[in-house]
Amino acid sequence: MDKQAGEKMTQVCRSVSEMIEMVFEGFRRPTMESFREVEEAMNTVRKYSTELTGFLISKSSSSEEGREWAKPYLSIASCFDRMTFNIEGIVDRLKSKAENHILFSERGVKEVYDLFHEVMEILENLLGLFLTQDKLLAQRIEEKGRSAFRMISRYAEAHEERLIQGVCVPKSGPIYLGILECLRGIIGHALEVSAKILSLSSSP
Repeated sequence: MDKQAGEKMTQVCRSVSEMIEMVFEGFRRPTMESFREVEEAMNTVRKYSTELTGFLISKSSSSEEGREWAKPYLSIASCFDRMTFNIEGIVDRLKSKAENHILFSERGVKEVYDLFHEVMEILENLLGLFLTQDKLLAQRIEEKGRSAFRMISRYAEAHEERLIQGVCVPKSGPIYLGILECLRGIIGHALEVSAKILSLSSSP
């Protein structure tokens, strides 16, 4: 892996990880201040991501070899952009939840808590993978990601049951399920990044 590119990607990964922690805090304590802090963090991530993309383009030559060199790095940068897009989706839903005074059931809150913790652990491991290129750590990320996907599917089904039983109100459904899908997206892109890191670490 190119050292400079690796350092810049690590910077973006760290910023995304910090941002998801702030979003989790916004879920726990939804205030305009917490949302403002997340938006500031989002601007920082976009700045680092733009710098990363610019660096990669400037370093790659116009030759076919140069373009091939840049492809996996640009793919990682794109994954981080899409993670940020999913985080934006969560923030939008949290704002709507707060503005419309929508409450989740106790079980629904716990499920979102659980998934945030899974995502934060995956991103923490991903940050470690940038630094170590450890295959066992990549395997752990893959396993954690697949497990989280199964959790999301179970939680979505459980939510439908709660709706039928009248435990959850219908207007909470789109917000709850939207948050789950955004978290699924973040996990999916993290798995893509993990695979790319391993590919780059094994390249000559």
